[in-house]
Amino acid sequence: MVKKSVSQALKKKVQKLEQDLDKLQSQKADLIAKEKALQKSLKETNASYIVALMAESGKTIEELENFAQLPAVGNGGEGHVQDY
Repeated sequence: MVKKSVSQALKKKVQKLEQDLDKLQSQKADLIAKEKALQKSLKETNASYIVALMAESGKTIEELENFAQLPAVGNGGEGHVQDY
């Protein structure tokens, strides 16, 4: 009888661990979906932010294109510094 009760206890433990694993895997899938949604939202917000900054700069699209094509001289070269 002792062997049977040990095996039954272990069977219950296995079942509980399997349930816990299933629960964690489900939570993991939910977290991955939330992470992807947050990353998408962050990219969209960053894009909107950049567009707003460009709009506030008062520059035309042509001026922005010309600015983007200026070569950078070293780290933070004059090509990216406003007229001072």
